Amino acid sequence: MTADDSLTVVTSFAQQSLWLQHEVDPERAAYNITAAVRLRGPLDVPALERALNAVVARHEVLRTVFALEGADPVQVIGPVRALTVPVHEAGPDRFDAYADDVLFAPFDLRRGPLLRLELLRLEPEHHIALLALHHIVTDGTSSAILLQELSHAYAAELAQVDPLWEELPIQYADFAAWQRDALAGSALARLTGHWSRVLADAAPLALPADRPRSADDAGHGAVHHFALPAGLTARLEELARAERATLFMVLLAGLDALLARYCGQDDITIVSPVSGRTRPELEGLIGYFVNPLLLRTRVSGTAGFTSLVGEARAATLDAFDHQELPFEQAVELLRRHGGPGAEGLRSQVMLVLQGARPSHWHSAGLDFELIPADTSNAKSDLVLEVRPEADGGCAAVLEYRTALYDAATAERMARHFVAVLEAVCARPEAPLDHLLATAVPDGEIPTVRAGAADTGGPAAPAPAYVAPRTPLEEEVAAVWSALLGKERVGVRDNFFDLGGQSLIAVRLAARLRDEFGVELTTRDLYADFTVEAVAWTVLQRMTADEEQASA
Repeated sequence: MTADDSLTVVTSFAQQSLWLQHEVDPERAAYNITAAVRLRGPLDVPALERALNAVVARHEVLRTVFALEGADPVQVIGPVRALTVPVHEAGPDRFDAYADDVLFAPFDLRRGPLLRLELLRLEPEHHIALLALHHIVTDGTSSAILLQELSHAYAAELAQVDPLWEELPIQYADFAAWQRDALAGSALARLTGHWSRVLADAAPLALPADRPRSADDAGHGAVHHFALPAGLTARLEELARAERATLFMVLLAGLDALLARYCGQDDITIVSPVSGRTRPELEGLIGYFVNPLLLRTRVSGTAGFTSLVGEARAATLDAFDHQELPFEQAVELLRRHGGPGAEGLRSQVMLVLQGARPSHWHSAGLDFELIPADTSNAKSDLVLEVRPEADGGCAAVLEYRTALYDAATAERMARHFVAVLEAVCARPEAPLDHLLATAVPDGEIPTVRAGAADTGGPAAPAPAYVAPRTPLEEEVAAVWSALLGKERVGVRDNFFDLGGQSLIAVRLAARLRDEFGVELTTRDLYADFTVEAVAWTVLQRMTADEEQASA
C-alpha cells in the first residue's frame, strides 16, 4: 500500500451492526470505548506521539473508516498518516469538562480517525491521558492491547530502538472476510436453527422504572459504583465450585433472580458479551470481536438457588457452543419468532464480567494509574459490569438510562443485588420466593413499567390496509415490495411489522436515493417508518432540491 492508497474490504457482522446503529443516531457516543490514565513523571510528549503512530501503523483497523458501497457498509483501510496528541493546560476544576469533550464527543465513521488521544497537563510531571475509540474498531480486550503496546512503544522510543513486537499473523480485515465466508450455507443454517429454538416465544422483560419510556429519549446514561465484598465473593466462588459452575454463572443466576422479582416473570433473557476470539491468530489483534449473546433462563420461585445456577450454567454453556451467530442476526430471529415486542430484548439488560486488570503500573520512568471515566451515554436500559479486584472482592458498576431511572433507584437496585447474593449464599436450597421477598421488599420496587408497548406488552392491532393514493406513494410502495418480498404494501403499514430490519432500511434509503435523486439517511426513515411518511419526506426533499436549483 503506497502513501496515498486505500483498501476497501467487507465489514465484520459486528461492525455492520454498529454501523447501522450509528446511521440511525450518529450524534450519540454510547459506543465510545474510553480510558483515562494518570501519568506521573517526566513525560516526553513527542515520543508518546511517535509511539501512538507506531501502534496505528501496526494495526490496520486503527486507520480504517467506513463507507457505503452500493447498499452495504464497507471498511476503507487508509495509509499511515500521522496522528497528533494535543496537550491542554488544565486545572483540577476543568478536568470534567475536558474529559467529556475528548471521551464522549461522537466520531464520524466516514471521515475518521476513529481514535483520539489527548493529554491534560495538571503539573509539569502530572498528566492525564484521555483515550477514546469508536467501538467499531475496538473492544475491551483490544483496548488493553492498545495500552500495553503504547507503553511498550513509548519505552522503545525513549531508548531509540524499534519495538520488539511479534509480527501479526493476520489483520482485522482478514478476520472479517473469513467470518463472512464461514457463516454461510449449512453452518449458518445450523446456528440459526439452534437459536430459533432457543429464542422461540422469548418474552422481553417487563422492567419497572421511575418513568415510562419516552419516544424522544436521547440515550443519556449515568453510573452507580458499588462493591461485592471479598467475603461475599469468596462464598459465591465456593457455591460455583459446588455446582460445577463459574463465578459468571452464579452472578447471572443472581441477576436473573433479581429481575424475576422486579419484573414479576419467570422467563428472563438478558444480553452478555463474549470475547469472540475463538482462533489463536486473534489473541494479539486490535479490533471489534466481541459478540453479545442472548442468555435465556427460567426462574422457579419454589426451587432453590442451586437449581437456578444449573439453569444459568446450561444456558451459558449452550450459548458459548453456538456463539458464532452474530448478534444482529439473533435479533432478526427474535423479530420473526419472538412475538410482539421481542426487539426490546436487545437493549434492556446486559451483564458483563470483566477480567482482572492492573490499575497501577510503572514503565519508562512513568507511574500509570487508571482512573474512572464514567459514561454519559447508555448502551442499554441497565448494564451491570463486575470486575474482580486484587483484594479478593469485586468492583461493580451499574449503568442506567437516566430517562427511565433516578440515581436513588440505581443505588437501591445495586443494594438489592448484593442482598440477593447474600441471601442465596446463606440458604442456597431455600425456595427463591421466600429469599427474594426478604431481600427485595415489595415497597422498594418501582411500579411504573418502562414501556409495555415497546417491551412485550399487547401488540397493537394491525392497521387496516390503505392502498397507495398518489403516484409517489405507488412508487415508494413498489420499492418496499421489492425489498421486503411483499405483494401488497399499504401506505400505513410499518416497515418493521412487514419483516424489515436495519440493513434492509439502509438498502431502502439507497434505492430511494437512486429512484428519486434525493439524499435520505436511515435516521430520516426511522421517525415514522410507513410508506405514507416516507413518501412525504421524499416529496419534501425533492421540492427543496428544485427550489434550491431555481434560486
